[in-house]
Amino acid sequence: MTKQVLLVLLLTLSTFGLYAQKGSITGNVKDGKTGEALIGASVFVDGTTLGTVTDFDGNYTIPNIPVGTVTVKCSFISYETSSKENINVSKGNSQSVDFVLGESTIALEDVKVVAKANRESEVVLLIDQKKSVGIKQSIGAQELATQGISDASAAATKVSGVSKQNDTKGLNVRGLGDRYNTTTLNGLPLPSNNAEFKNIDLELFSTEIIEFIDIEKVPGAHLYGDFAGANVNVVSKIHNGDPFLKIGLKTGYNSSLSDADKFYLGDGPGMLGFDNFDYQNNLDVYDFETNWNPEEKTVYPFTDISVSAGKTFEFENSKLNTFATISFDNEYQYSDLLQRQVNGSDFFRRDLSGEQYKYMTQTTGMLNVNYNWNSNNIYLNSMFLNTSEQSLKNLRGFIFDLAEEGGFVRRSEYERNTVLVNQILGGHKLNPKMNLKWGVAYNTVKNIIPDRRHNTMENGTDSEKFFATNDQANNNRYFHDLKEDDIAANISWDYKFGEGFEDVDYKGKLTVGYNGKFKNRSFESTQFNHKIITNQLTNINNIDSYFNNENLQNGLFDLKVLSSNFIILSTYDGEQIINAGFANLEYHFNSRFVALLGLRAENVYQEIEYNTVLGEGKEDFTEFKVLPSLSLKYSLSAKTNLRFASGITYTLPQFKETAPFIFEGITDVSIGNPYIEPSTNYNGELKWEYFPKPSELLSVAVFGKYISNPINRFVRASAGNEFTFGNTGDWAYVYGLEFETKKNIWTKSGENSSKKLYASFNFTVMDTKQELDAEKLKEETEGRYTANFNKEEEDLQGSASFIANTNLNYKYSWKDGQNSITSSLVYRYESERMYLIGYSSLGNQVDDELHNLDFVLKSKFNNWGLSFLAKNLLDQDIERFQKNETQDWLVKSYKKGIKFSLGLSYTF
Repeated sequence: MTKQVLLVLLLTLSTFGLYAQKGSITGNVKDGKTGEALIGASVFVDGTTLGTVTDFDGNYTIPNIPVGTVTVKCSFISYETSSKENINVSKGNSQSVDFVLGESTIALEDVKVVAKANRESEVVLLIDQKKSVGIKQSIGAQELATQGISDASAAATKVSGVSKQNDTKGLNVRGLGDRYNTTTLNGLPLPSNNAEFKNIDLELFSTEIIEFIDIEKVPGAHLYGDFAGANVNVVSKIHNGDPFLKIGLKTGYNSSLSDADKFYLGDGPGMLGFDNFDYQNNLDVYDFETNWNPEEKTVYPFTDISVSAGKTFEFENSKLNTFATISFDNEYQYSDLLQRQVNGSDFFRRDLSGEQYKYMTQTTGMLNVNYNWNSNNIYLNSMFLNTSEQSLKNLRGFIFDLAEEGGFVRRSEYERNTVLVNQILGGHKLNPKMNLKWGVAYNTVKNIIPDRRHNTMENGTDSEKFFATNDQANNNRYFHDLKEDDIAANISWDYKFGEGFEDVDYKGKLTVGYNGKFKNRSFESTQFNHKIITNQLTNINNIDSYFNNENLQNGLFDLKVLSSNFIILSTYDGEQIINAGFANLEYHFNSRFVALLGLRAENVYQEIEYNTVLGEGKEDFTEFKVLPSLSLKYSLSAKTNLRFASGITYTLPQFKETAPFIFEGITDVSIGNPYIEPSTNYNGELKWEYFPKPSELLSVAVFGKYISNPINRFVRASAGNEFTFGNTGDWAYVYGLEFETKKNIWTKSGENSSKKLYASFNFTVMDTKQELDAEKLKEETEGRYTANFNKEEEDLQGSASFIANTNLNYKYSWKDGQNSITSSLVYRYESERMYLIGYSSLGNQVDDELHNLDFVLKSKFNNWGLSFLAKNLLDQDIERFQKNETQDWLVKSYKKGIKFSLGLSYTF
């Protein structure tokens, strides 16, 4: 399947006719009095549907104009419409047409914008935000490019209140982590690519395939009810313009690699990240596909290669837009690593330090086809995503009850995620009052860890040690395979009624619809424990000299799976079925006041069947939820909005959280709890927005969320102190304040050039609290899952009390915007974050505050693009502390390094 998808993409790219069959018009629009660029002005070819809106610098481009003489018009609210006649459009050429607009004496209702907005533009997204009835925030491709953002995950963290936890792939929104959020692509739900998480890793989505990202932090009837933090909707790019072929090449280096004398990785995986290894089926022989010994690797500068192309085919009464892209990138990383376990009496159980090596790859391919005719649009979107991460950790030091000194732990791991997304979406204007929208998706996911190798050794010398024998799992090989199939469907019907006000052509709008999601997941794993029978001194870099078939046959060690002499798989199979109907009523009381009242009825069935070392069984539940929502918007003036939104949602336990299944890390073990019940969430927000200019924003919001029966990750009171999950109290809450501003600081325009200095800043300050009730937990789990909380109340896991983002940008463009240089300085701060709730006498584990600074320089010269990025310039230590009563202990520490990159692209 992988090869077929890549072949289709390559063939699609190769068949694009990339020579312009028509002409285009470019230009700039300015204010006649001030000379400032007008952002969001409408420019269109008279007598046609061809048009666009001006960008951040007042520039525009109208592609695919038939050869001949045309009239071009420009309009903007409160300005006179301007026309330029007898513009000659020739084949394959771009004609320059500039406009200088004067103040209008025409009433606002006489001016109509007919051009289609480009939602990659920050300006257009701000206009959308201003006009939207519900509360939302968006970030578009233009802003992502300016800040040097490479993927959707990093993009989302630029929105106020959104952050990303260290060592995880999930987002945290307003103090609420992965289980409280949802992710969609073009409005259709996406599956998770990892057994650990509910949501797909947004790092999979490179900015090459993103038009914009919407983040909705308050519920609406059109959204699935299983969220309380936010729904993150990625909107994929659709081509609509001149045909093009773009080839890009980027290379760079991570400063951390200079600290490594040599670079090592485990045996097996290649450079491209598409490898897989199967486990052997016989415990009587030793015949694994990979070796134990680490391999020295040559470190190359990382490489990012991309090819994208787009073309529009026009027919008599219809248009076909096509876009395809394929890319591959990789990266090496090195870091010193410290990991510790400290008990409540300040006694070390493990005190290990050493190094970790990483090699990561990502392959992305997308094919997007959009066909529109009359008032109908059909979208076909297919996306292939493959990531891999190969890591090797070498740790030395103290291990309690094993090695007072001379302990050694090595873990070699390779993880691969493959996601295939297929969507068909449609939009139909049935008549001036009725619209129909629909979408269907089929997604598949495969997550594998093939042959993770783990050694624990003790005593001996620096280079030769004995295998640890107190637990046969001290030396093991682990395999797991997760497969998930998702089918999703959306359909909605709009009916407009009544006479509207000003720019709204209706008084009310009724929307009714259906959402369905059908998920099936299968997970299986096995672990081959190596039981040492005859121990001997072994070179730590030549483990294969001991673990081999000859020594197995001679009885030096045995292979065991779950302590048995035959191969056993631990498995669970999960099924989730969600059917929901919803209705929205949007009603404009007058030109300033509008209300959106929503009601959603959602039925959820979830089942999990498991067979593990802890037993076998089947658990299921059915929940029917009625979820009301309300959004109010009052326009205090033409530039100012006051908004209020509230609604009820819920939170489901995840498959991994409910399956009694053991997941083992280097210093921790987690296990599922089948007794977990869903939570109920009550959400509210009040927001004030001010839009001084089309590209400027000032907003303040206060928000609050109350969670009934919250779900938490905690340490189980047992001999193994495993991590588990449960409803740890009756209530939790979060409340806070968000502030955001976007401001043009300085602008200067010449005859053919412009200079602009602009900035944005946002911050979120919040407080969280939850009840911790060990008796409630014990009673609801029939005494099988207990806890020794050291407090009755605590902050929410994953919450940081203060998050801030700021960036300062300078752009100089000339030759009517064809050439430009943009530089950006991007800074992010996060305060301390709760990682783990304390138990017994152990204090909480807290991630230390983070400071991050990036510098981005991008330029465009005719068809050439050049970029320089320096990311994580401060390169601070990433540290986690355990806050015991007597003192704070550093329990984890590493660095990410400074990432430098240089990119070059050419557009044909």
